[in-house]
Amino acid sequence: LVLNPFVGPRFKSGAITTDMPLTSDRPIDFGLQDFCTKCTKCARECPVGAIRFGDKVMFNGYEMWKPDVDRCARYRITNMRGSACGRCMKTCPYNVEGVLAERPFQWAAMKLPFARSWIARLDDKLGRGEINEQKKWWVDIEVLDNVPVEPPKGANTRGLNLERKPRDESGFAMFPPEMAPPGPDGMAPFPLDREAGIAASQEAESPGVARERLSR
Repeated sequence: LVLNPFVGPRFKSGAITTDMPLTSDRPIDFGLQDFCTKCTKCARECPVGAIRFGDKVMFNGYEMWKPDVDRCARYRITNMRGSACGRCMKTCPYNVEGVLAERPFQWAAMKLPFARSWIARLDDKLGRGEINEQKKWWVDIEVLDNVPVEPPKGANTRGLNLERKPRDESGFAMFPPEMAPPGPDGMAPFPLDREAGIAASQEAESPGVARERLSR
């Protein structure tokens, strides 16, 4: 996920090609990295364990909590109950329905590092990320072959799973760009080698090791 301090993951990014002279800005530090380390709510709530509980790794030159895109995509595409999942966005405290939509809590999360764990727990305590019956109408009906039908029982009706503990991540996979090139026609997806992805995840460099290597 890419998060904005005011709307969290609830935005769309885009690119504009232009020759207009523009002044570039720099990334801002609003305490997100530390907050995510203390929260881990998205990892806890992911139905298929596609988000790490553990430390960040280096991927394509960036340090991140790299998700297992194979698990995520298979769940959303091949499992009707996973259709339009979005649990990581729905349960994020920075989501527009999360506690950080309230400006006092948002300010505290940005400015007071000691308050971040407490704010993440408060988000759970207030039930943010639970099923919102007022916004449920759009998942009650699906259209298949131009025929409105009821979705499979349980689709998009997950509540918070407060008891879930960090899971074994030995089967976690990540796929560097060279392992997922375009398909033969430039459009079809390239078949992923999951065993190779697991090996790549286990061999992933930590940010600390990467910084030490680059400082030599």
